[in-house]
Amino acid sequence: MSATAFARGPFQAGAVVILEEEEAHHLKVRRLSDGDSIRLVDGRGGVATGRLALDNEVLAARVVATTTVPAPAALELLVGAGDKERFLSLVEKATELGATRIVPLMTERAQTVAGRFRMEHVDKAVRRAREAIKQCGAAWSPTIMPPMLLSEALRPVAGRMVRLLADREGAQLPQIRESDGVQWAVGPEGGFTEAELAQLRQAGFKPVVLGALTLRYDTAAVAALAITQNARLGSNLSGRVT
Repeated sequence: MSATAFARGPFQAGAVVILEEEEAHHLKVRRLSDGDSIRLVDGRGGVATGRLALDNEVLAARVVATTTVPAPAALELLVGAGDKERFLSLVEKATELGATRIVPLMTERAQTVAGRFRMEHVDKAVRRAREAIKQCGAAWSPTIMPPMLLSEALRPVAGRMVRLLADREGAQLPQIRESDGVQWAVGPEGGFTEAELAQLRQAGFKPVVLGALTLRYDTAAVAALAITQNARLGSNLSGRVT
């Protein structure tokens, strides 16, 4: 498989794309040279094949062919903005599992975490997501939102959205169709407070159990995404049975 680089789209056949310094460095480490083929992604569904060209120490790629991958069904995470390093790792795993939007929540208990994920870490999270799509082959990168209050994150959404709450005392995952938008709420270290749980229930979030044990918030988020994608896959396969 050829190397993959992130670049600003949209891509057009015959156009020359100047690669950002970070991307150029990555390709040089791979010892790629003039004429080598690479895969370009813009994180918004644009995918292209390009040929590398070095011009006055600037690394560029001439676009040979392009394609556009349709946007996937929404798979969103509203997750307590806990420990920064755990949150950044979560962003990588969530990207690989097809998350389309990640919202760090400024919940009551997350606010007590000294090393919590903050506004100044958003750019780093975006870069981690870009690295993840290059690694896993995805065409879409999740939107990483700035930290926000739960009340702001719970505003009504357009279209059909299945709203689920990771809860050890919850029920089994409901039936999910491949086209259903899904939004998960995952508490921070210590979980949501009773007042926050009341807000989530009022907003239509249904408690769903992820396992018999208490999971760290980042593990719970990954588990939620994994069972959702598995349910979608099962729905897709059952729809093909004749």
